[in-house]
Amino acid sequence: MTSQALSILQNGPLPPRIMTTDLIEELFETEEPRQFVKDLRKGLDSLGFYQLVRSLPSLIHLFTPIQPTPITFKKITTLLKPEFAAEGSNRMKAEKKVYSKFLKYLREAASGRRGDVNLAKVLKFATSVEEEPILGFTLHPSLHFSERKSHLPTGNTCINRLMLTVPENGGKLPEEDVLFNFFDYAFCNAYYGLQ
Repeated sequence: MTSQALSILQNGPLPPRIMTTDLIEELFETEEPRQFVKDLRKGLDSLGFYQLVRSLPSLIHLFTPIQPTPITFKKITTLLKPEFAAEGSNRMKAEKKVYSKFLKYLREAASGRRGDVNLAKVLKFATSVEEEPILGFTLHPSLHFSERKSHLPTGNTCINRLMLTVPENGGKLPEEDVLFNFFDYAFCNAYYGLQ
């Protein structure tokens, strides 16, 4: 459980996704819990979490099971802010064309018209998590553009970056359905963006 305590300390996912209310009560309030709960306490206390919650009972809400908040179109576009080239440049015009297609794609994914792709998968591709951490991202996610031959998006989960392609040398974007298929392929691949 030490690894769970470290994850919490580094703003990772909290255990409520797997812990029941009864288990949380046994963990923090029962004098003689079952052995696995004692081990859980020991792991949490390795970084002081058990003692902290015992001292400040209001913190128990951090461990209480909650329904995950679904990623909405507004939320993902707020999280993945694009970083455009200089105002008025040809590069910025090309980036805005790609970005407008990407926004249209996100709307389709949000409405369920992109098959298995949903907005949580797009966020996971860029950040390795399907929802915003409770304390927010340490490194705010970003959306960048690069000139490449391939139109497959790339993700760097170490720095929470999604990279979209701007056609090389002022070239044309592929047809919308072809571009969207590239996006589908990237975002459906569970490991493609998690490097």
